[in-house]
Amino acid sequence: MARVRPSVQMSGQMLGCTPVTVNSRKAVPPPRYRRLAEGLLADIGNGRYRIGDVLPGEHELVARHGVSRHTVREALRRLQELGLISRRRGIGTVVTASAAPGAYVQRLESPAELLRYPASSRLEVQARAAVRADAELAATLGCGRGARWLRISALRRLRPNGTAIGWSDIYLSPRHRAVAPLVGRSAERVFEIVERKFGTRAARVEVEIRAGVLDTGRAAALGVVAGGPSLIVLRRYRDAEGALFQITLTEHPAERFTYAFDLSRTAGGLGFETGARSK
Repeated sequence: MARVRPSVQMSGQMLGCTPVTVNSRKAVPPPRYRRLAEGLLADIGNGRYRIGDVLPGEHELVARHGVSRHTVREALRRLQELGLISRRRGIGTVVTASAAPGAYVQRLESPAELLRYPASSRLEVQARAAVRADAELAATLGCGRGARWLRISALRRLRPNGTAIGWSDIYLSPRHRAVAPLVGRSAERVFEIVERKFGTRAARVEVEIRAGVLDTGRAAALGVVAGGPSLIVLRRYRDAEGALFQITLTEHPAERFTYAFDLSRTAGGLGFETGARSK
C-alpha cells in the first residue's frame, strides 16, 4: 500500500460543523477498484449484462482490465454491497439488479475527494439568478454582506436510474458568469470549468459538513418527505490571492447519501493519513 499525506487542516469540533481546508492541486486519482466497479456498474446499467447473466470470472477480468485479483475482488465486493450482484458457488457472479438502490455511499481515499462526486452522476440545472447576499445568506455562505453572485440551482442525479441524491446552489462571482451555460453538460466540476475558461485556479478550498432538515421546497424537488434529516456540505473556493470566486452549498437527503472515510494511523501515531492503494 502506497501512502500519501494530503494537505489538510481541520478545526472546530468533530460533532456539528467541521471545516476542512483542502489543497486541491494534488487530488488523488480514484483507485483502480473503484474505476473497475464504475465500469461494471455502467455495463449493468446499459444492458450489457442483464439480470440473471453471469459476469466474467476473476481471471478474465484481471486479463481484460490489467489489474490484480485483489482489485477485481474489491470491485465486486462494492457491487455486492449495492445489491447488484450475488456470488454463487458453482455458478459465479450473477447480476441480480439492473440499477443500484437510491442510497449512494461515497468512500473517500483522500480529503480532496470531498470535492468529487461519482462519475455516474450529473448536475441537472433548475434555475439561474443574480443574487445579492443579505445578512442571512452572507452568514450561511461565509461571505461579505452585499456580495453579488450568480446562483445556479441544480439537482444531482445518479445515472442511469435518475435518483436525485442532492440539491446544489452554486454561487459564482459575476466575472465568471460565462461558465453558467456549461454547468451540467458533462461530469467536469464547476471550479474546473472556471479554471479552464478563465485560468482562475482553486488554490484553497474550505469544506464544512453539518446536519440539516429538509424544507418543503427542497424535499419536493428531491422526491422525499419534508422535515427529514439531511447532510449539508458547504465548499468555498479561493484563488491564489485568497479571494472567493465560488461557493457551493449542497444538501443531501440522509437516506440517499453517505460519506465513508478510510483512514489509517500514521507511523508516529500523531495523526491520521489516508491510504491510496497502488495496484
